[in-house]
Formats: sequence, C-alpha cells, structure tokens
Amino acid sequence: NDHVFVKQWSTTWQAVGDALQLGASIVLAIFIGAALGYWLDGKFGTFPYLSIIFFLLGIAAAARNVWRAVQKDLKSYKANNDR
Repeated sequence: NDHVFVKQWSTTWQAVGDALQLGASIVLAIFIGAALGYWLDGKFGTFPYLSIIFFLLGIAAAARNVWRAVQKDLKSYKANNDR
C-alpha cells in the first residue's frame, strides 16, 4: 500500500536526519571546546593546558548530547510500544 510506503520512507529519512544532527553536535562540541581552549592558551600563555582541559570538556559535552539523544529515543520507543 502506498500509505505504508510513504510512512516508512518518512521514518527512514527522519532517522537519517537525527543521526546527522547527533553527529554534527558531537563534532561541534569537541571542536568548540578545543578551539576555546586553544584561544585561551594563546591569550594567557598556558599552552597546552587549557587546550587539553577544554578539549576534554568538549568530549564531556558531546557525551552528554549522546546520552540525552539516547534517553529521548528510549522514551519515544517505550511510548510507541506500550500502546
């Protein structure tokens, strides 16, 4: 049936969009943290200490983004399967 095909196609593209958004948020969180640390190191002459600290904070922010996305998907999955 055409309706089932369109719904399945829409769900697939939504999943692709969600994956791309999550990937971008991971890369951006790490990049912003590293760039901020590098900039601060240049400003204060503390290279590489702030670069490392802010890079690790970027990784922590990326992990938080992944955790939140997984929790959101689990909540959605449970809501759809409890019906």
